[in-house]
Amino acid sequence: MRRAQVAALCLPALLLVGCGSPSRFTNTTTLASQTVNNTSAANSFTGQNNGNLGANNVSKVNIHSLLYSGNETKILAQFLVWFGQPNHMNVGYNSMDPAQVKRQVEDMISRGIDGVIIDWYGPNNFIDQATQLVMKEAEKHSGFTFTIMIDRGAMGSNCNGCSSQDHLTQLLKYVEQTYFPSPAYLTLNGQPVVTNFNLDSGNSLDWSAANAALSKPPRFLFQDNDGFTHAMSDGSYSWVMPWAADYGLGYLSNFYQTGLSFSGKETMGATYKGFDDSLASWGSNRLMDQQCGSTWLQTFSKANQLYSSGRQLPYLQVVTWNDYEEGTEIESGIDSCFSLRASLSGSTLQWSTSGNESTVDHYSVYASTDGQVLNELGQFKPGTHSVDLCSYSVQGESRMYVQAVGKPSLANRMPAPVNYTPACH
Repeated sequence: MRRAQVAALCLPALLLVGCGSPSRFTNTTTLASQTVNNTSAANSFTGQNNGNLGANNVSKVNIHSLLYSGNETKILAQFLVWFGQPNHMNVGYNSMDPAQVKRQVEDMISRGIDGVIIDWYGPNNFIDQATQLVMKEAEKHSGFTFTIMIDRGAMGSNCNGCSSQDHLTQLLKYVEQTYFPSPAYLTLNGQPVVTNFNLDSGNSLDWSAANAALSKPPRFLFQDNDGFTHAMSDGSYSWVMPWAADYGLGYLSNFYQTGLSFSGKETMGATYKGFDDSLASWGSNRLMDQQCGSTWLQTFSKANQLYSSGRQLPYLQVVTWNDYEEGTEIESGIDSCFSLRASLSGSTLQWSTSGNESTVDHYSVYASTDGQVLNELGQFKPGTHSVDLCSYSVQGESRMYVQAVGKPSLANRMPAPVNYTPACH
């Protein structure tokens, strides 16, 4: 390939060295940092047959880049803090470990996630204690928020003989006293936000009465289309629907259109990689295929069809950060089923690919003299499959690496290097 053709394929916005002429390396990394587990998933966690990827090296490209240009959307991850209890899957870590909570919050921040929605099961238990650890860690990171989702499983705990109404009030009062004062708690126009998961199912609840019992009434977000018209509703959130034959895209479209018709209320969209509860103790073999990362990308595209910089989507919920049992976790990364192989033809480094290239954010090309320290030549757009090495100041015998950097939270892929001896004139 002629040098002029190669230069035209460079990615100007990302290129860290010159393009088309000899240049110095300006970005240095290591092979280890580009291949080892860079997530908060336990190093011991291996892949599972419900689609969870084993601890991996994943893309830290900002998740906001998958939304429309100019988005101001807050992206919040649904967060489970029940691991380490005997009634839940062993994923290699304990939600009560402050060091693990720190790793998780820092991993989320490194991917561009703005906060978490904690699936909460009432006061004075393992999950409540773990939630308080998350609160303390969130407070250490400016701009990172958390909020409480009261799960239906919280009803009936620590309230013997209470009516459902009394229990709802007690739960809200506890959340008000324990979590609302935190400077990291998510607020809407100065009021704390509370969501819930199926609390109304099987219960007769007066949300107005419960709200009136609080000193600092929150803003309530309910669920699905009906959530917009729920009593005391300030908006609604969407969820993953594993029964949907179209990967839930029709459901999401309908939800967004409904939300747009309620201009005074908040819409919280959903994004997810898929669903498979075959390993969950409560599972019923519900399945939504991941389509090698396409389901994840399609859920963002659905939001982009209806929202723009001039019509913002207020919130987007990642469903989920770490529900390993239902196969929705993105903590360990998302498998794009993509692979590549590098080769040399004279001074041209080229690579062949297998899989859907739309899952690739960009390619990074590195030179290394010791197989440990990597000097980046540049970053290149998908569709580029070769680089003229004579355009770069590669000195001496080197190993050349090509890395496919996935779109946000998809696994990165870097195959074995090829040996190169410069022979440019």
